[in-house]
Amino acid sequence: MAKRLGISTSYLNQLENDQRPLTVTVLMSLSQAFDTPAGFFSTDQDARAIAQLKEVFPGTPEDQLADLVARYPKLIPRMVEDQSPSTSPFEEVRDFYYATNNYFHKLDSTGEELSLALGPMRLRVPRLVARLESDAGVTVDFRGQIDGPRRHYLPPERRLVLRTGLSDAQLAFELSMQYALLVHGESIETMAAPLSTEQARAIARRGLAQSFAAAVTMPYTEFLEHAEATRYDIDLLASRFNTSFESTAHRMSTLQRPGARGVPFFFVRTDRAGNISKRASATAFHFARTGGSCPLWVIHRAFETPNRVTRQIATMPDGRTYLWVARQIAGANKGFSTTRKEFAVGVGCDLDQAHRLVYSDGLDLTAGTGTPIGPGCITCPRDKCPQRAFPFEGGTVTVDVNIGDEEPYRTK
Repeated sequence: MAKRLGISTSYLNQLENDQRPLTVTVLMSLSQAFDTPAGFFSTDQDARAIAQLKEVFPGTPEDQLADLVARYPKLIPRMVEDQSPSTSPFEEVRDFYYATNNYFHKLDSTGEELSLALGPMRLRVPRLVARLESDAGVTVDFRGQIDGPRRHYLPPERRLVLRTGLSDAQLAFELSMQYALLVHGESIETMAAPLSTEQARAIARRGLAQSFAAAVTMPYTEFLEHAEATRYDIDLLASRFNTSFESTAHRMSTLQRPGARGVPFFFVRTDRAGNISKRASATAFHFARTGGSCPLWVIHRAFETPNRVTRQIATMPDGRTYLWVARQIAGANKGFSTTRKEFAVGVGCDLDQAHRLVYSDGLDLTAGTGTPIGPGCITCPRDKCPQRAFPFEGGTVTVDVNIGDEEPYRTK
């Protein structure tokens, strides 16, 4: 292998043991000598950057994009921002979370400390009420309208109104979120300050307060311990912490504390139309910025199997393979004439982590077994896809009117 790459065996050994960085020259040699996608050897941040550049420069060979990322990493965010459609506040906050691997140590550890001080779940609600009154001068009213907002803070009155009918875990979450905004507001403001607009900062402040609340209701050390013990069984974890499937799955995507890391997960929530309303990633899975998501992705099949987890081994065009699990969730039924919320929630991880999950049992985890999916038709280079809705932007569309084919067009 060293001879084919034109390097010494000692240098190769250092590369294998992460003692030397993978240079662009060696990366290109690996790609050419072993017919391997350049993105396969990139770090998670590099793989994400390459995927973003594919949308900006469709059709550009991946080895060139990898070279660009390796040589000018600090220019990539600016290039993506300048060449892409204007970034919305939500997209800016999403990238803000990506940059931190969806983990904020100060908030998470402070939330865990508060959780330990509050004691068991049955005591957290009354003790949180007392802490809000003593630390922030806020009184709590549990008599909010049953169809009103879960939490409504009235600053002039220093009064927090909570909706009637919430579970203990939901009450603890809303109380903790308000506690974060009032008691730790300065820290949250500082963390959100680098964002470019007030809209983005407001979205980030809300998300950061939610991260704190998740740390109170599902404290990191205890949650990670039970996650490992149950092999990340979401239903068992939800039962343990009295939380929903969605909030439990979302919490799993934040287990990236230095020195105590869990499986690096991606988290996504989508509706039947494929609109992604929540996404979080502790690693390199790339969600498309434009267009729809891949119809072959298991997240869409979850709507066909209500109340049951659906699994998929999926391979992206860059050669990376993942284990995804998804489940349909629905909001409360509020009457015949009222539309009921329906979503699909999914979590995924790299295939080399899949054995740690209970959901991998009985699946073939060897390379090459994955269902080919992509980031979305517009940016997906796969040809002969049975579900392609639009041509690949980076290719040339060819149409032969003399051939009646399953596909209305091809790209090359």
